[in-house]
Amino acid sequence: YTTSDAILGSQRPAALRPQGPIFQFIDTKKMKARNTETWPFFNAVDADLTATSASEVFVQFVQFKIFGLLPVKAPSSATGSLDTTYLDSEMRIGRGDKGNLFVLLLEKPGCLL
Repeated sequence: YTTSDAILGSQRPAALRPQGPIFQFIDTKKMKARNTETWPFFNAVDADLTATSASEVFVQFVQFKIFGLLPVKAPSSATGSLDTTYLDSEMRIGRGDKGNLFVLLLEKPGCLL
């Protein structure tokens, strides 16, 4: 679940919004993340993470993938932060730097990028 208009695509025409689930993969060893849309476009974004406190990371978006195939380098201004406010073995709740709420459930333990 998220309130992020950018992730939900709420500014896009309905036909261009993600219709399936949206996944986030975080590799804590490499400090990398990937958000992926599923049906119908399979867009994705890769990011580097830098811990700024015990609960917060700085996010530097690195590359977007359009249709899951066409790589587009992210501008250096494509940044954000995420503060994890609740974490257990199956759920993570956090807030982004724009105030958006993120509630994520673990689907594949041990999945690495």
